[in-house]
Amino acid sequence: MLQNGLGMLSPGKILKALNPIRWVERTGKREGNYFYGLGGKRFTFATDSVERQIEAYDRCAPVAAILNRKSRAFANGKWWVLDKDGKEAKGSDAERIRSLLKRPNPVQTWRQFNSQVELFLNLFGEVFIFALTPVGMPDKVKALWVLPNWAVDVKLTGKMFMQTEVTEMIESYSLNYNGVKTVLPVESVLHLKDQHLNTNELLRGRSRMVGLQDEVSNIIAAYESRNVLITRRGAIGVLSNESKDTVGNIPMSDEDKKNLQEDFQKYGLSRDQWQVIITNASLKWQAMSMPTKDLLLFEEIEDDVRQIADTYEYPMYLLGFKSGTTYSNVGEAKKSLYQDSIIPEAEYIAESLSTFLKTDLVGLQIKVFYDHLDIFQQGEKEKADAFKVRSDANVPLYEKGIITLNQLLTVLDMDPRPDGDVFIYDLLKTPYAVKLGVGGTQALQSILADINLTPEQKRNSLIVLFGLTEQEANQIVL
Repeated sequence: MLQNGLGMLSPGKILKALNPIRWVERTGKREGNYFYGLGGKRFTFATDSVERQIEAYDRCAPVAAILNRKSRAFANGKWWVLDKDGKEAKGSDAERIRSLLKRPNPVQTWRQFNSQVELFLNLFGEVFIFALTPVGMPDKVKALWVLPNWAVDVKLTGKMFMQTEVTEMIESYSLNYNGVKTVLPVESVLHLKDQHLNTNELLRGRSRMVGLQDEVSNIIAAYESRNVLITRRGAIGVLSNESKDTVGNIPMSDEDKKNLQEDFQKYGLSRDQWQVIITNASLKWQAMSMPTKDLLLFEEIEDDVRQIADTYEYPMYLLGFKSGTTYSNVGEAKKSLYQDSIIPEAEYIAESLSTFLKTDLVGLQIKVFYDHLDIFQQGEKEKADAFKVRSDANVPLYEKGIITLNQLLTVLDMDPRPDGDVFIYDLLKTPYAVKLGVGGTQALQSILADINLTPEQKRNSLIVLFGLTEQEANQIVL
């Protein structure tokens, strides 16, 4: 241990404090943000822990924007407590669950609760929902809380594949909050995992952020580079001495350099600075600045944001990067967001919540729908218009007895009926005289009155000419 201005520090800690890049190169460790070592050695911003994922969310604006927008979109769903027939459930059990969904805990509405669930699931790859129940009454949930991932510890039994109960694989969940450790029963925690597979531990979730460490690093570095260019800009050029005598260039003394530097600081674009330089010194200017467009920082950011958006299934059209964005393709992008990402995740959470709360034991189910949103209402209008066109074209055919009921239902994309392979006259039991009309009735009467026809010929005529069944023809020709 060494005693110095840094206090009692080991040589390694002194090296780390004085030269963090050299410390990283020597130890192979990475800490904080990221470092670019000597010789081009690169250490990226790590995103493989809860703490780093939080830091990425705080420091990388596109990450926060995409995840926040997804959580807001997720919260737009309408949640229902339905019976086994898919209708709104009634009764005390339904009201109890409905009250829980309306106010899951004292400080959150259901919409706020949902936003937090979606945000944590995407940011951390897993979310823990704790059900608070009275002692001895595990089926009477009084509150639901989203636990902070950074304060939850999962203790596994190490067993897998040969077990039939979760408690045989997960021993307990522990909540370490404000210095207090609370062990939670396994059955009191709903552990939701993102679709991103955790190959290290199948019972745990894994954040999609883990595979985005390069993209997050690039965006943070690009933003920092732009900030440095704007605020500091570095050396933009060189003022060199051009004074000469008979021998050659006259060297500039340190005092002259200091005075020139102080004078130069008086010039600039601020209102309290001078814009025109007046000097009797013989100087030469050599520019050293580099156009920011040559660094391709904007292109790098856009490409990295596109990869992050793709990973989280968030359409780029909704971020304003795409040129030629119109109302039409923005609307289609919103539909894609809900159909490909939000709705599947919401249905997964609703189904898991139903199982967790054991709603099936009382004949109930929790469902979430998004068909009330404008983007889907437009689709419903298009479906209604198409249905009307098919209906207007085919209903008259059914009414005239040209097609059967099931043929009509098939055209209208509706389920056929077991007794639907009949014509309208058969369903209405319409008298034959009404079916045939005046002309048809007169023709029928003329056939029946013809003494030159045998009964068999009359029956065949009714079957062939009037489309009657053999039984119907026999009933008429007595």
